Amino acid sequence: MINQGIKKTAYISLATLAVSTLALAAPALHSATTANAKSKPKAITVKVGLMTMDDEDKAEWKVISNYAKKHGNVTIKYVQFTDYSQPNKALKNGDIDLNAFQHYFFLDNWNKENNGNLKPIAKTVIAPIRLYTKKGYKSVKDLPDKAQIAIPNDATNEGRSLVALQTAGLITLKKGVALATPSDIASNPKHIKIVLVDAAQTARSLSSVDAAFINNTFVSAAGLKFKSAIFVEPVNKASKKWINVIAARPNYKKNKAKYAAYKEIIKGYQQKKIKQLIKKYSDGTSLAAWDIKLK
Repeated sequence: MINQGIKKTAYISLATLAVSTLALAAPALHSATTANAKSKPKAITVKVGLMTMDDEDKAEWKVISNYAKKHGNVTIKYVQFTDYSQPNKALKNGDIDLNAFQHYFFLDNWNKENNGNLKPIAKTVIAPIRLYTKKGYKSVKDLPDKAQIAIPNDATNEGRSLVALQTAGLITLKKGVALATPSDIASNPKHIKIVLVDAAQTARSLSSVDAAFINNTFVSAAGLKFKSAIFVEPVNKASKKWINVIAARPNYKKNKAKYAAYKEIIKGYQQKKIKQLIKKYSDGTSLAAWDIKLK
């Protein structure tokens, strides 16, 4: 009887201890669960406008998407465009949250011409423009008299191409012109004929012209090799305006949740993996611009 009483008492004590332990543990478990719930940001979707994505874009933005999802619970929805006139209009109208396709100079010029106030919020890449040919020329010196050269017809890339032609020694431009057009050519010893075409069509124009300036976006799709270019725009202190950016509306910090999401997207872009992909896909012809030092 005594042993049974002792056993019974022991059972009751153990049961009481177990209940007490659970009672003490429950608040701690609840606190941990609550803390985890609070630490995970609320799911949010950000629409990003891009030009039609090539293999490089797809590879880079996959990495960026995974980073933003993991660190900020951000889902990126891509809206693709076919010409440069569309992404800024969509951003201004609120159809997208961010875009990533243009350099500082293009954005500044678009704002001036469209009464816009879009803001660059992060640097991405700088891609020197290149002159390509399918006529067998090995350098710009080989271009014949009266050669036809196609250049993009949007104002900023038109002016940029003409400056590149001047740097290549083919033409000289009037001094003091901020945004050159063919009418600003001061001398043209080889009687080069400038052919203005949509940027997306410059690669296609190679069948009918002697050479063309083609933006990197369209090089691979045209079956061209970056290193086959007969002239490459130099990168120096004057190149800052050609750095590509992520752009947003002027009030982009107003919505705190969206702003936090944008910062995760920027972190996802400005990481070592993206720098490696830029180098891989551009064959070293484009450069990560967020930490570049121009000389």
